[in-house]
Amino acid sequence: MYDGHDPRLFAHFAAVAQQLGVYTAHDYADILEFLIGQWGSEKLEGLTGEGRRAQEFVCGLAPRIRRLQGLADQRAKKLKPPRVKFSWIFNRKLSL
Repeated sequence: MYDGHDPRLFAHFAAVAQQLGVYTAHDYADILEFLIGQWGSEKLEGLTGEGRRAQEFVCGLAPRIRRLQGLADQRAKKLKPPRVKFSWIFNRKLSL
């Protein structure tokens, strides 16, 4: 995503969406947990060593995302949110 002005546009857009609760890291973790359960990823057997490591990594992503989001939320409460201009709303500044 690039508007010709802001090379970090997607990161800024995602921060606003996260702040507003439109699509959050918790939603992403929920989707991961659903898919892991749907596919039975935790119950796969007969994997190679590499396969087991990949299984552990994928199955551990949702809790890791939740933990990291919790830490980010705590940090955000302590900091004044930066304001960033968005070109498609006439360079109006929004708090991240």
